[in-house]
Amino acid sequence: MLTIKYKSKKNYSVLQLVLLLAVLILTACENAPVRREELLSQHPEWDTNTVNVIRSGKIFKGMTKEQVRAAWGSHCYTCQGTTDGVWGESWEYATQVVFFDTEGKVVRLAIK
Repeated sequence: MLTIKYKSKKNYSVLQLVLLLAVLILTACENAPVRREELLSQHPEWDTNTVNVIRSGKIFKGMTKEQVRAAWGSHCYTCQGTTDGVWGESWEYATQVVFFDTEGKVVRLAIK
């Protein structure tokens, strides 16, 4: 059994604070299946095919921004591939960039 001796109550309090922060950070991380189900429950109007694609973590042309967010999560807000213009908008992810038209529908995917 591991026994830790503390030199002072201050060291013990610091350790407790660090452990608490670690737990909070780890539980705040996005969990893809949970995120998907939460967003799917907010959109009962989405058809069965789209729902199944989102649950599998994939996207296809014609999907909305909200559907892409459900499938892949939030995009990188500070990456160079995330831009918008008169042509539409692009969202950069770790391995791909998703392009949306002016109506917010996926028109193209590009591998980085």
